[in-house]
Amino acid sequence: MTKRTLLTLGLLVLAGAGAAGLGVRLGWLRHIGAPGSPERVIDDRCHPLPKAERQNCYLTGLERRLADSGVAAAMATLAALARDDKTFEKEGHVYAHGVGIKGYLVTHNVQGTFDQCPTGFASGCSHGVIQAYLESRDSLTDEALNTLCQPYRGSGATQWQLFQCVHGTGHGLVMMYQGDLPHALVSCDRLTGGWDRDSCYGGAFMENIIRTTSPHHPASELAASHHHMQAFKALDSTDLLYPCSIVEDRYHRACYEIQTAAIFHFTKGKVEPAAAACDGAPAVMRPVCYTSLGRDISAKALRNPAKAVRLCEKTGETNRPWCFFGVAKALVDWDARPSAGLAFCQEVGNARGGPLCFRGVGEQVYALRASVPDRERECKAAGTAEAISSCRWGAMIPGVTGPATAAQP
Repeated sequence: MTKRTLLTLGLLVLAGAGAAGLGVRLGWLRHIGAPGSPERVIDDRCHPLPKAERQNCYLTGLERRLADSGVAAAMATLAALARDDKTFEKEGHVYAHGVGIKGYLVTHNVQGTFDQCPTGFASGCSHGVIQAYLESRDSLTDEALNTLCQPYRGSGATQWQLFQCVHGTGHGLVMMYQGDLPHALVSCDRLTGGWDRDSCYGGAFMENIIRTTSPHHPASELAASHHHMQAFKALDSTDLLYPCSIVEDRYHRACYEIQTAAIFHFTKGKVEPAAAACDGAPAVMRPVCYTSLGRDISAKALRNPAKAVRLCEKTGETNRPWCFFGVAKALVDWDARPSAGLAFCQEVGNARGGPLCFRGVGEQVYALRASVPDRERECKAAGTAEAISSCRWGAMIPGVTGPATAAQP
C-alpha cells in the first residue's frame, strides 16, 4: 500500500467513514441490485476494471444475460444498472445497440427480436436488430427493403415503432455498404414513402457519424469485423457542416438534424463553437441545426432539465428556442415517456420559448400515441392552457391550429 493510499484512508477515517462508507467512496463496494442479481454479478465483475476494458466487459455480461434469458431480460438488466449508475445513463444507448445486435445474431429473426426490445435508451435495441440484419447481407431488393418494416404499419402499431425500424434501416444500409454514405442514401431513396425516406436518411447520417466518433460502438466493431472500411470521408474537421455541405438538397434536413453530433466531436462538446457552426448553416437549416444541438445538449446534461436550460442559454437568442425544442424531443425519445419533456418545458417557461418547447413534446406524443384520446390525455399534463394548446398542436389533435406565424424546423 502506498503512502498516498494510506493518507487517503487516514483522511476518510478521520472524517468518520465506516468500512462500508470507505468502500463506496473509493469505488470498491457498490450497491447495484441485490446480491446475486444479474446486474450485481455483472457490475462486480466489470466495474473494477480499467475504463478502457469496462465497456466490453459490460457488453459481454449483457450478452451472457441475453443468451441465458433473452433480449427483454438483458434490457431489464441494463435498465437496473442505469438506475444506480450514471455511466449507464450516458452510455445506455450504446449498450442497447449491442443487445439488439447480439439478439439478432442469436435468433436471426428480425421481427421476433425487434418486438422484444423495449423503448428505453432511445430505442437503441431496436436499431441494433435492424443494423445486424442488414450488415449480414450483401444486397437488398426493392421489395425486401420496402417490406422490412411492414409489420409496424397499420392497426395495432404506432408511428414510434415504424420510425425506429425505418431509422434503423438507414443505420444498417451504411453498414451494409461498408461506410459508403452516398450509396446508403440512394438506397433510402428506393423506399416508396417520403416519410420513410426521410427517416432512413436520418439513420444513415447518424451511422456515418458514429463510425468516426465511436469506433468501439458495437455497430462499428461489427462492421469492421466483417468488411474493409470504405474510402468515403465521413467527417471533416476543417468543415464542421460536412457532409451536409456536400449532399443534395433533399438530404439537408435529415443531415442537419444530426450534424451537431459531429460538430461536438470536433469542439470537444463545447456549446458556443457548436452554436457558431450552426449559425453558418443555410438560413433555412439553422433551426434544424439548433434542434440537433438541443438533442446533444440533453445528453451532455445527462437529461437534467436545469442544466440543459443553462447550456441552451449559451447559444444565440434568435434560434435558442429551437435548442429547447430539441432538448424536449430528446427527453421524450430517451424513455418514450412525455413526462420528462413536459417537466423540461415547464423549466424553460413561456418567456424563453415554452410554446415551441411544448410543441416539440406534442410531436413526440403524436408518434407515441395512436389514439386521439391518448394524445389529449398526455398533453393535459402540460399544465397551463397555453402549454396544453402548444402540445395539442404538436400532437396533431384534430381541430387544433397553431400560431399563424409559427416557424417549421
